[in-house]
Amino acid sequence: QHGVAPLPSPSTMPDASVAERTLLGQRIGAISGAEAAKGWSDEAICKLLDLVKSQKGVVEDRDVCLLGEVKAAFRSAGVSRLSSREAAVQEMQRFLFPKPKPKGEDEAGLAKEFLKLAQHGQLLEARQLLQGRPKLLHARSTSKGYTAMHYAAMGASLPLLEWLAEQGLKPDVLSQPKDASPALTPAQVAHDYKRDAAVASLSRLAEAYAFLSSAGAELDDAAKLRAAARAGCSAAAAVLLR
Repeated sequence: QHGVAPLPSPSTMPDASVAERTLLGQRIGAISGAEAAKGWSDEAICKLLDLVKSQKGVVEDRDVCLLGEVKAAFRSAGVSRLSSREAAVQEMQRFLFPKPKPKGEDEAGLAKEFLKLAQHGQLLEARQLLQGRPKLLHARSTSKGYTAMHYAAMGASLPLLEWLAEQGLKPDVLSQPKDASPALTPAQVAHDYKRDAAVASLSRLAEAYAFLSSAGAELDDAAKLRAAARAGCSAAAAVLLR
């Protein structure tokens, strides 16, 4: 096992576990000419990481491997060739400064965007986003646990309320707050924001979908429409006639 030249006051890597650093060592060890990394101790990896981290913003990332201090430390650790050292430093830079996920892969960001679209009544954009990511229908805000239905109610986005219900999101779905505050329906949120039209729309939608749910899945739309007419449920009939 190779040692690493002592560095002044090496810090630990608080955001990474020993297991993650061990995997880093294994990845570097797979680089031709850097096989010694497979035997690095966690302390040795931490010292090298600290050294690479300390150069951020001082020199260009691609030039870190050319610094005398870096060259000496990696040579002492068993990585002498320039190409191997360059690849090892790049691996450490990726570990220390991971790039944010592309927007299309950031689930939390997509959920936030979907909720925002619902609030602002951007039906076309919301439909396009949901088409590629059906799970977004059940997205919730991080603190209050609001759904897209809550946000559409907040923004009085009536077409969004109807569309979300058609997609299967319940008009009376409850929020899931992280604290001890009471769970709210979209209608309650609309009332708090003085969105009277949204309150009325949600009331009709809740009535309609409660009736349609009780009518039975075995009935086709025509049979449900007849049942709604017999029961005098105009809200359910309006939904079926859209």
